[in-house]
Amino acid sequence: MVTEEAIKNGICYMCTSSCPSIIHISNGLATNIQRANKISGAYCPRFNAQLDFVYHPERLLHPMKRTGERGSSSFKRISWDEALDTVAGHLQKVKEEYGPESVAFWVAYTKEPRPYFHRLTHAFGSPNYCTESSSCATSTFLATFLTYGTHHAPFKSMANCTIIWGTSVLNSRPFTWPQYVEAKDQGQKLIVVDPRSTRIASIADIHLQLRPGTDGALALSMMNVIINENLHDKEFIDKWTVGFDGLKNLVQIYTPEYAEKITSVPAAKIKEAAILFATMKPARIVTTANSTTHHTNGLQNHRAIILLPAITGNVNVPTSDLTSDSILNDITLHERVENMPAGIGSQRFPIWTKEIREMQSNAMADQIDTGDPYPIKALFSAGLDVQFFANSNRMVESLKKLDFIAVTEYFKTPGMRLADVVLPIASWLERPILETTMGGHVRLIAPAIEPLGESWPEWKIYSELAKRLGFGHQFWDGDFEKCVDYILEPSGITYSYLKQHPEGIQLESEKKHPQHSGFPTPSGKIEIASSVLAKHGIEPLPEYKEPPESPLSRPDLAKEYPLVLTSGARVLSYTHSQFRNIGRLRRLMPDPLVDINPIDAISRNIRNGDAVVISSPRGSVQMKANVTETILAGVVSTPHHWPDEANINLLVDDKNLDPISGFPPFKSQLCQVKKSDVQYYNSQPFAGNA
Repeated sequence: MVTEEAIKNGICYMCTSSCPSIIHISNGLATNIQRANKISGAYCPRFNAQLDFVYHPERLLHPMKRTGERGSSSFKRISWDEALDTVAGHLQKVKEEYGPESVAFWVAYTKEPRPYFHRLTHAFGSPNYCTESSSCATSTFLATFLTYGTHHAPFKSMANCTIIWGTSVLNSRPFTWPQYVEAKDQGQKLIVVDPRSTRIASIADIHLQLRPGTDGALALSMMNVIINENLHDKEFIDKWTVGFDGLKNLVQIYTPEYAEKITSVPAAKIKEAAILFATMKPARIVTTANSTTHHTNGLQNHRAIILLPAITGNVNVPTSDLTSDSILNDITLHERVENMPAGIGSQRFPIWTKEIREMQSNAMADQIDTGDPYPIKALFSAGLDVQFFANSNRMVESLKKLDFIAVTEYFKTPGMRLADVVLPIASWLERPILETTMGGHVRLIAPAIEPLGESWPEWKIYSELAKRLGFGHQFWDGDFEKCVDYILEPSGITYSYLKQHPEGIQLESEKKHPQHSGFPTPSGKIEIASSVLAKHGIEPLPEYKEPPESPLSRPDLAKEYPLVLTSGARVLSYTHSQFRNIGRLRRLMPDPLVDINPIDAISRNIRNGDAVVISSPRGSVQMKANVTETILAGVVSTPHHWPDEANINLLVDDKNLDPISGFPPFKSQLCQVKKSDVQYYNSQPFAGNA
């Protein structure tokens, strides 16, 4: 049986791998969380719930085959041979009748095994590798790439002034809380932009509490002040940016007074924040969340935000001799996509599919329903999280049309109930892990225990499936050590060497010959006006567009749905749709709560704890009211990915998507909240979504 000590010597994957990407040793993470706890009471309960997850009595431990209708829970236990033969047989049949592109591959929860899944997709011959990144933080990376030429902008790391834009630090990254508290104690100025009064907002010097979806207008207004007050860095702008003159013209309409009407942020506060940021150099912006991009104009909104450091000169200019090519081999076989038919969403969202190197899964339902440009007939999914999709019921109905669905899973979930075959997977404590980071740190993590029951590591599932599909040699015939050796080959180290160094190895970067300083964009400069967007016929400047569902754009619709709905704010107890079946975590948030301002609650005769119905033009869901002044009046905030009757994504528009990223407007659309006469359902832990 795995012990607490074994966990501390391994790594935690109870969230989206943000912790491992920053702090490589789990006991180091635990130490930082303890520091945060001492300072503010912050902690990460998911870290301590790993054993509850691994030994949960409802873990799926044997392959299963559906015996009832799709959507039911009728399955029977089968052998691994029968399961893999069935999956391979159906995928091969679709390949022969329609082409390999008619099989879609989608991955939800797991991060570290994704390269193997990616390789499986392209070795099979399908371009349709899709992930939950289609609606996650990846749009922020794309916005940064279009502006700075890299997925991570070279902002100042040390600052006299920090803007935290749309990030609830305690709930999304609790281990970083101490640095903000300590910085404040040392005199650093802090600005927080958020429609909610979060804990980090409570200690800020300025809190800009905006209407969701108007981030771009706020950023342009701050630039209006900075430019018109001559607080911009002219020398830096002239040397390192392109498109400033266009931006200067664009921001003129966005006076603080004009922006106040759009954002609900008082003009005086906008001006105060802009001047503080521009004058307290060095200054930086922290935008690590999805709050800026889960809108129909999200990517351009985010570009406007991340240009604030550029116009004030708060950017480190990279030098080519400090950059390096990848020092590990890429195993995804993504280069084969060039010779395949256009993948899902690539015609509508070509920038996304090219630069992010995966298809846009938010276009999957359309292609299943229409068969255009070719039919999708089968799906192999690593964790089928149907709650993930906007207008989720429509996605479920589309998936039911497929000839075959196979999933890998830990627990019975709403998505698993759609599958024909279910393959049980081993957790991160039960499988070998090759951990790699962008900083060049590699580590081989040995399993703490053997896989429970008949669960298998995902590597084994994919490699065994590859054998049955006729390309097992492309998975080194199932030899994980040979796969790792191939990945590590450019570094000169091996699987055996890593095994002898469980603490991991910091690889030396292979430096290029010094040439010149500059940004890895087509122009070599920060592209205020993006040449890539211009090439695709899209406005190259970070223009602001009002959400198609808002009190300003649709006053007619707002009569029936007068509140702005924002969803998906992070909570410590859950990661997206996972862990509501773990008792100790469920007790922290037993029910889905909709935050509603007292002004809006009183006018609807809603009291704290009342059962309420939230509705939009697409349907309705039930939650409990949390009457609180922490949310802006006229706005309601709900959790995301709650299953069944409380799944807020049932209400989200899946037609009006961001034209560049393909992201749905999870955080800015219209809704109504009314008191319900129906008694609320039992809040006990359940295994409906793990």
